[in-house]
Amino acid sequence: MSLKKFIPIYSNDDNTNDEMEVGSSSVKVHRYICDTNTDWSTQSTNISSSTTTTTDEPGVTIKDVVPRSMYYHEQYNNDDDDDCLCSCACCRCECCPTVSDWCIRDPYGLSCGFTTWFLFIYAQFVIIFVILIPKSHSIIFNIINLFIFHLLEILAVSSHYRTMFSNPGAVPLNDATPENLLKYENGTIVYRCAMCKSIKPPRSHHCSVCKRCIKRMDHHCVFVNNCVGQNNQKYFILFTFYTCVISIYALILLGIHITTCINSDWNACTSWSPPATIIFLIFLAFEAISFSIFTAIMTGTQLYSIYTDTTGIESFKGEKTGSRRSSSFISSLKIVFGSQVGLAWLNPFSKPVNLITQNDERVTFDV
Repeated sequence: MSLKKFIPIYSNDDNTNDEMEVGSSSVKVHRYICDTNTDWSTQSTNISSSTTTTTDEPGVTIKDVVPRSMYYHEQYNNDDDDDCLCSCACCRCECCPTVSDWCIRDPYGLSCGFTTWFLFIYAQFVIIFVILIPKSHSIIFNIINLFIFHLLEILAVSSHYRTMFSNPGAVPLNDATPENLLKYENGTIVYRCAMCKSIKPPRSHHCSVCKRCIKRMDHHCVFVNNCVGQNNQKYFILFTFYTCVISIYALILLGIHITTCINSDWNACTSWSPPATIIFLIFLAFEAISFSIFTAIMTGTQLYSIYTDTTGIESFKGEKTGSRRSSSFISSLKIVFGSQVGLAWLNPFSKPVNLITQNDERVTFDV
């Protein structure tokens, strides 16, 4: 079955259908009127039915955007048990997808994240105990390269850790309250996530794994077990960049070591037998080549998305962003890396400093 997308049709005719199919992703819109003097419904009673808008009444028009996973679950699942929807703000109940402050309880994502750390540990083992420590090279050569390699590894692992355990920009749960809606003028159209019961900022999307709406969501990455969004895109780019650099650096050390061993007829490489050394180096070469290519592509893709001011989801949907492309590339980089241009951009321990307003378009820098 092909996925569908529904958008609202503006009409004053009560008999007009409020939905129509336009694309390849699934979103369904319900329409309400939030009167400042009356109560308003928090959700639709029937997810598959369209709701009529009475535009002559005062108040805010609320449109429920139903995530694809929730829409098809309601439409095709006949079980009486509903999905466990997170309704608490602490994110520590059984229904919540996160543990601690922010860590997604996704077994597949956790396994991929910890496997990434294991591969870093394996690379460290081969570089230290197979290539450098066995004294196949000079002491100065070993010390310098040990320092550089460990510095790059600390930066890469720290960036991965910050990406994995940082809130990517989740919209607060249940914030579509009458008090918050009173801030909008009459006639304003407000989009609300049917699952989070939250006001959806522009360019935010609901993640079916994180079970939250994420501001400026680019994609959900299983290798970091988290979404890449407004708050952690800097850490994700640093992770891919440093991983690419350390992978290329490991390939250079590997090439120097294997050349030294062959030229000395393995007399300079006596700590491990030639077969064991070859096996270690083959696995390291395969890991380094795979990581360098993959992370180089990801880094380039992320930088290109910043340049075009287009998230990964928007690119996948083919949404045009020409109307938003009004700032320079440096200004776009400041949104992600911070308003102060400098070495802090390359520091995974430095939090980006900027202020993005509610409409997520106007940016004020603290310069």
